[in-house]
Formats: sequence, C-alpha cells, structure tokens
Amino acid sequence: MRITIENEILKAELESFGAELKSLVSKKDSQEYMWEADPAFWGKTSPILFPFIGKLEGAAYNYNDKKYVADKHGFARDMDYTLVSKEEDRVVFSIESNATTLDKFPFPFVLEVEYRLEGASLMEQWRVHNKGNETMYFSMGGHPAFACPLKVNGVREGRRTDCFVKLYGVNEGQNVLSTEMNVEKGLLTGEAFPVELDKTGSFAVAEHIFDKDALIFERQGVTKVALVDKEGAEYVRVEADSCPVWGVWSMPTSDASYVCIEPWWGICDSEGYDGNLQDRPYTNSVEPGKIWQEGYKISVNV
Repeated sequence: MRITIENEILKAELESFGAELKSLVSKKDSQEYMWEADPAFWGKTSPILFPFIGKLEGAAYNYNDKKYVADKHGFARDMDYTLVSKEEDRVVFSIESNATTLDKFPFPFVLEVEYRLEGASLMEQWRVHNKGNETMYFSMGGHPAFACPLKVNGVREGRRTDCFVKLYGVNEGQNVLSTEMNVEKGLLTGEAFPVELDKTGSFAVAEHIFDKDALIFERQGVTKVALVDKEGAEYVRVEADSCPVWGVWSMPTSDASYVCIEPWWGICDSEGYDGNLQDRPYTNSVEPGKIWQEGYKISVNV
C-alpha cells in the first residue's frame, strides 16, 4: 500500500511493505531525489535495517548459550507494516514480533517508524519498544538511496562519477579512514584504508570507489553526509548527529546511478567473530518496558 504525505515544499511516498521511503519530490519543480529502484542494479530505495546491519559471521549469532540464524540486514525490511496513523504531512507505521521473528530474534518488540515533513526536510524516526522481560539487544540503521546524478526533466545526464560525497564534522584538511570489508564474505577484515578529502571535506565518487563494498566511517566525528553535483552544488543531505557509524555505498559499476548514505547504529561482524550478541560493536540495548528512539533527517536543495 502506497501512502503519500506532503507539505508546501515536498511530497513523499511511502510503501507499507518494509515501511520504505520510495519517493521524495520537490513540488516546485517536480525534482525526484530518490533512486528509482531499477532491479537491473538494485531493486530497493530505502530499506530499514533491523535488528541487524549487514552480515553476521556464519550467518548466526550467540545469545544465552544458544545459536540463532540471522539474515543480512535483519527482517524489518521484508515485513508488512500496519498503518498506525496518517496526517497530511506525517505517517506512522509499525510491526511487532511474532512466531517467525522470535525464532530468529528472541525478543518481544514493537517497532514504530515515523515519517514527518518539516519544510524542505523529511524526518525518519524509529521507536523500538521492548515488550519482553529482559534487556533487548539490537542494531538499527537507514539505507536511503539517492539519485546520482539527478535527472533533469526526467532525463539523467552524466554518470555517477560526476558527483561528490561531502562529510560534515571532520576537521578541515583531515582525511578519514574507511573500515575495510571482505567483499566475498561481507564481513570486516579488521583493517582500514584512507579516503582523501578535498578542502571542502568531499571526495569524488570515482570509478572504482565501491569495488570493496561500502565505505564505512566509524566514530570520526561525522554528523552529516551530503551529495554534491558536478557544479559543486549540494543537493541532498542526511543528518544524524548521534550516529556512530556511517556507510556510503552503491554497486561497483558506475552505471548504477545512485549512492546510499546510511546512518548506522550498529555494524556487520568482523571475520571470525565468535562473541555474544550483546558484545557486538555498537549494539544498542533497551530495558524491559522502555523505548529506544533514534532517527535521521533528509534535507534537499529546493
């Protein structure tokens, strides 16, 4: 089921399956900012990552001396959400644990996903309700994919390599480190490599920049990540001040005309990880009867 919310500046379309943002359009000029989910490259637009981000070692994890099978990015992106409430510029969806989720993730929960338009920005907010009797451990993340480059009057001119990614929060002149991924396994190697920034804090979306999967920036002061066009104009920005890990990803081929800017409260496993669920890096926790709340903001140049 498609749901539309709008204000005087923006119109957003959300799909109840996965509570996924599918479209974000400027009403002034009908400019679409989201990736069109072409299945030839990647058939998603903005999946929600819960209760895991990326892959786990052995596609499983340990909790209370029991091993559980875990799907890449968890299961929230592949569930039908209930429409909780709808206003002109705001919508709330929810899912709750069931027999299938409890077999993979042994915690009773309710996950609420709220989208709200404020001026030229879209707020995506998550609320994780612990409905059980013990502390709940989980990861949570966004995965929005933005057109790169934008289409002009419905036609895409140029390629992804015309664009730049700008990082906010790093010191001027400072380069950053990207945590290295083993592409075949989808797990962290324990190594890192430098990403050189120009004087604006930006790096080019070069031809082979995603050959090693996502660029991953851990705890380096990044608070916002933006896409910049070939003219040097920033056209979309993702903001999450408290986010500990940022992923920037697309398919390796530059014919894939999108870039994902991903705020993560969690991370995939490192190769050989054999610890418990609660000891995984960046794992979040919420006590029984309490609510964990986080989210991010997408702002566009209108």
